[in-house]
Amino acid sequence: MPAPNTPPAPDPMVTVISWCTGDYKYLADGLSQDCRRWGYPFHLYEIDRTYPDLVQAWCNHPRIIRQGVLDHGTVLFLDVECRIVRPLPASWQPPLVSVRQPAQPFWITYNTGTVMADTSCLDWLDAWIRVIDQWQMETLPGTAYIRWPNDICDELAFHAAVAALDVKLNKVALEYEDRTRPAGIARGLWKNDHTIVQHPTLHHWVKEADPEECKKLFVQNYAGRPEDAEALFSTDQGIVRTDGWQFDTSARTYAPDLFEQHPRPWLDKAVVLTSAQR
Repeated sequence: MPAPNTPPAPDPMVTVISWCTGDYKYLADGLSQDCRRWGYPFHLYEIDRTYPDLVQAWCNHPRIIRQGVLDHGTVLFLDVECRIVRPLPASWQPPLVSVRQPAQPFWITYNTGTVMADTSCLDWLDAWIRVIDQWQMETLPGTAYIRWPNDICDELAFHAAVAALDVKLNKVALEYEDRTRPAGIARGLWKNDHTIVQHPTLHHWVKEADPEECKKLFVQNYAGRPEDAEALFSTDQGIVRTDGWQFDTSARTYAPDLFEQHPRPWLDKAVVLTSAQR
């Protein structure tokens, strides 16, 4: 009989899959390590193509998921930057998708960075791809947006497909704002007792220069308490490294260790995260 608090054995029938272009392959190292740790097969699809914006990249998700189902059967698709911090619960069964928390309008209810599917899902995966093609989403101009450039994202096409086919989805909460709220997925590199998967956004750091957007990325992706890091800049301690970040308290700049060659100016004012943002 297993000892108390022993993690459940992983389901050997679930293969974790992801995809990337060559520039982002290094981000898969963490997810690959997690799969080895928890005993899940892992397959990374490497794509030899350039994606000039996020919309085009998002539109590739259903094609990868469909191929993964054909290749491996039951799959859990995760964005390449994701981390698995606890074994997948038995309740995670296809068709499954993550749902933004706090709730958003219908067009951005879901986040397709976490999708579980099997052969029973091929009809709605095909419908998802069809909608993307019929709406020509991969060729949308940068001027097509609701809140900020290129935010008419693939989740809208996903919602259209599953709604048209009346698919009964299993849904996992993806928490953006409240680190204490129960949710299976954390939008960032933090966790609580309910977190199964972390869905970071750290890779945006390199191309983001706006101080407010950079601070949002920091708040999402700082494993410690953001308010503790705030306090560092009230002192002059030179360079301080903690929780995967580097803070230059003298120059008042900071950066994740992963991208320390891209420091950004520290912004004193508080920022507000919303589940409508990337």
